[in-house]
Amino acid sequence: MQSPLVVVEGKRASLASAQDIKRERLGIVDAVVTQDMTRLPDINVTESLQRITGVQILRDRGEGAGVAIRGLTQMETMLNGREVFTAGTGRNFDFADIPAELLAGIDVYKTSSADQLEGGVGGSIDLRTRRPFDFSGRRIAGSVRMIRGDLARRSQSQLSFLASDRRETAGGDVGLLVSLAHQKRAWREDQKSAGNPVTRDDVVPGQRVVVPNGTTETTSIGDRERNAGAFVMQWRPDEALEVYAEGHYAEFKTTQNSYQINILPSHTFAAGSARLFPGTSDLERITWTNAPISVLSFARDTTDRTRQFAVGGRWSADALTLTADLSRTSSSDYLFYAGPDLAGTVASFTQDMSTKVPATSVAGTNLLDPAGFRYTDVTYRTRPYDGSLTAARLDGTWRLAHPFFTAVSAGVRLARRGAGNAPGQIVADAGAGGLKASDKPAYVMPNPYSDFFRGQGVPSIGSYLVGNPATARNATGLRNAFGINAPIPPSANPLSLWDIREDTRVAYVMTTFKGANAPVDGNAGLRVVHTREQVSGSRTVPAARTVVPIDVDSGTTDILPSANLRYRLRDDLYLRAAASNTITHPDFNQLSPSLTLTPNTVNPSLNQGNAGNPDLKAIRSTNWDLAAERYVDPVTSLYSTVFLKHIDGFISNVSSPEMHDGVVYQVSRPRNGNKARVAGAEAGYQQFFDTVPDWMRGLGMQASYTYIRSDMPNSATGGNQPLPNLSRHGANLVGIYERAAVSARVAYNWRSKFLSSYTNVVGVGSLPIYMRGYGWLDASLSVRSGAGITLSLEGSNLLRTVRSSYYGVATRPQSAWLNDRQIGIVAILRL
Repeated sequence: MQSPLVVVEGKRASLASAQDIKRERLGIVDAVVTQDMTRLPDINVTESLQRITGVQILRDRGEGAGVAIRGLTQMETMLNGREVFTAGTGRNFDFADIPAELLAGIDVYKTSSADQLEGGVGGSIDLRTRRPFDFSGRRIAGSVRMIRGDLARRSQSQLSFLASDRRETAGGDVGLLVSLAHQKRAWREDQKSAGNPVTRDDVVPGQRVVVPNGTTETTSIGDRERNAGAFVMQWRPDEALEVYAEGHYAEFKTTQNSYQINILPSHTFAAGSARLFPGTSDLERITWTNAPISVLSFARDTTDRTRQFAVGGRWSADALTLTADLSRTSSSDYLFYAGPDLAGTVASFTQDMSTKVPATSVAGTNLLDPAGFRYTDVTYRTRPYDGSLTAARLDGTWRLAHPFFTAVSAGVRLARRGAGNAPGQIVADAGAGGLKASDKPAYVMPNPYSDFFRGQGVPSIGSYLVGNPATARNATGLRNAFGINAPIPPSANPLSLWDIREDTRVAYVMTTFKGANAPVDGNAGLRVVHTREQVSGSRTVPAARTVVPIDVDSGTTDILPSANLRYRLRDDLYLRAAASNTITHPDFNQLSPSLTLTPNTVNPSLNQGNAGNPDLKAIRSTNWDLAAERYVDPVTSLYSTVFLKHIDGFISNVSSPEMHDGVVYQVSRPRNGNKARVAGAEAGYQQFFDTVPDWMRGLGMQASYTYIRSDMPNSATGGNQPLPNLSRHGANLVGIYERAAVSARVAYNWRSKFLSSYTNVVGVGSLPIYMRGYGWLDASLSVRSGAGITLSLEGSNLLRTVRSSYYGVATRPQSAWLNDRQIGIVAILRL
C-alpha cells in the first residue's frame, strides 16, 4: 500500500519532503516530489528521474526516454505500489508515457526488502499519484503551458487540472479526486549518420582502407501528445478502516514525418580525393562519382495506451494491520509506418569525416529535378503489442511488545500476466512499377526542412526531392495510386508470433527491529516467488515444408532474502547497510519458442536457424550497499553510498548446433550465461544558503555525482566489456533561487561516454558503438502572485546539445543528433 503523502508548498518544503522520505525509509531510497518536477520543464516522468542520483536516461526526439538505475535497465516499475508496464517485448513501464503534472512524487528504491515487489535487479521505481486524503479539504489547481520548438518552428499547448474534495459526513470521511493532463509538443530531430565501416582495397594502392558506407541524413518532425487521467475515491468510516477505488489512464501518441536521403559509395572516385586520418587506415575524406542515392519519405506513428483499475483497503485493530489490493492493468502499443521510396544517382558526392559532425556535399546533379528520380517502393508496415495483468495482494503486520523485534509482517500475492504480439509485424511493401517521379509529381515535393543541422555550421545536402508522407496515412489510397492491388496480409508469418501467460505466486515474511539500548533499527525477511511460464509459438519442419505450433510449459521457484540496517551515530548522522538477492525475468520475445530453420541445399553444413528460448532463467543479482547520510537541517543534507552487484545470467545470443528432424542446424538462441559485476559510488548534497549577505539569501544548490564501473564477458572478443548504456560518470548540478514571490532554477545534467551497442561488419569484425559524453541544460523563472497564480518562463535544451557516436574509435563516426531548444510560458492556478 502507498504511504500517506505529506502535501507541501514552496520550494523549501518540497526539498524537505523529499529529504524526509530518504531519511525515514529503512532502505536506501531517493525521492522527488511534484513541486520539484514542475519547477523545471520536465515534460515527462523520465526527465524528472534524471535529477535523481544514480539514475541515467537516454533521449528520444529530444525527450527523456530509457531509464537505468546504477546502469541497469532491469527494474521493477510501479504505480502506487502496484506493478505497471507498457506493452511490448519488455516488462517495464515507459515513463515517457506519463506527464509529470499527474504525479505527487517518485520514489526510487535502490535496495530491496521482502515486502517489495520482486523483479528489479537494478532497483524499483514507484510513481505516486495524488489522493484526496493528501489534502485537508478542497483543492483545485490547474496549469496552462505554451511551448515552442525552435527547429520545428511551431508552438503547442499543454493543460493540466486537479480537483479534490474531502468532507466529513455521517458515514465517515469521504474524498474524491479527479486529475487530468493533456500535453502536445511540436518537435524536430535531425540525424546525420555515416554508414557502417566497410573495407576497400581500391581506394589507396596496396592498402586495405576502412571506409564509411555512405551517409544518411534524416529530418524527422511531428507532434508528441500525452493524455492522462486519474480518478480516486477514499472512504474512512472510522479510525480502523479505510477503503479506496482508483483508476488511471495514460495515452502517448507520437506522430512523425521523416525525410531521409541515403548516398552510398560507388566503384569510382575523383583522383587524388582520398585522404586517410594520419597514422590510421580510416578514410578521412573522399569524393565519390556516380554514387547511388535513395530517398525515403515516411510516416511513422506510434500509440501507447495503459489502463489500471484498483480497489483495496486497510484495517487496523490493536496490534494488527491488514491491507488488501486487487488490480487490473491492460496495455497496448501500436506502430504504423508507410511511405513512397525514391532512387537516383548523383554525379559527385564528397564526404569529410574530420569535423565533429561529418561534412557532406553533392555536385553535378540537381536533386530537385523529378526527372532524375524513379519510384522504387511503396512501404507499409504495422506492428501491435498487447499485455494484461490481474493481481491480488494481502499483507498483514503484527506489532510486537518485544525489546528488540518491533513487528512481524507477512503477505501473499497472486498475479496472472499475459503478453502477445498477434497479428505480428505485417509487411506489405510493394514495388512501384518503375515510375519516374515526374510521372506522378503530386507525390513528391522539395524537402521542406533543407536547413539541416541549423546553426551548427555543418555542410550537408539539405535540398533534395522527397516524397509526401502526408499521403502515406491513407495507405489504401497511396497503394491504389501506384496500381498496387495486392491485399495487405491479415497476419504476419506465424514464426514471428508469440503468446505468453505467466502466473506468479508469492509469499513473504519480514521482521522489523529496533535496538533497546543501541541506536539501530532495520528489517530482515524472505520472499519466495514461484513463476510458471506458458509460452506459445511456431516452428518450421523443413522435411515436410510446414510450420507447426509449439507450446512450452515451465516453472521456477526463487528464494530472495534481504536485510536493511540503519545505525544512528548522532541524531543527524546515519549509517546504512543493505544486502539482498534480486531477480528479473527475461523479456517476452526472448522467451518465444518460435523456431525458423533455413536449410542450405548446396552445403548442409551451412544450415542455419533462429529461435527464442523458453528455457531462459531469470537474471539474478546479489547486492551489497553501504551508505552514510548527514541531515543538517530540514533542507540540508549530505550523503554518500557505495554499492556492489554480482549479476548472473545476463542474456546474449549464442549459436550452436542442434538436430531437428534428423538434420543438424547452426541455431542462434538467447541464452543465460554472462556474469557481470557492477560497482560504484554515489554522493549528493543540497542546501539553502541562509548565513550569507542579505542580497544573496534565497540561493540554494543541489549537486550529485555517480561513479559506476561494470564488467561483463564479451563472447565475440573474448575480453570484458561495460554494460550497454552505462556511463562511468554522471553528475547533476542545480542552482536554486527562492525569495519572496520569485523562484528560479538552472539544472545541468551530464553523463560521460557510454557503450551503446555492438555491430558486426563483414571484413571489419565486431565493433562497439560509443556515445560521446554530453550535457543538457534546463532552466525556469517563476513569479507568484497573492491570488494563487504563478507565471513561469522555462527553457529546455538551452545549449542545443549535439549528441554524437562513433564505431570504436573517433576516426570512425557513426551518428549525430540535433534536437529543438524548447521555450515555454506557463500559468499555474492553485485554489
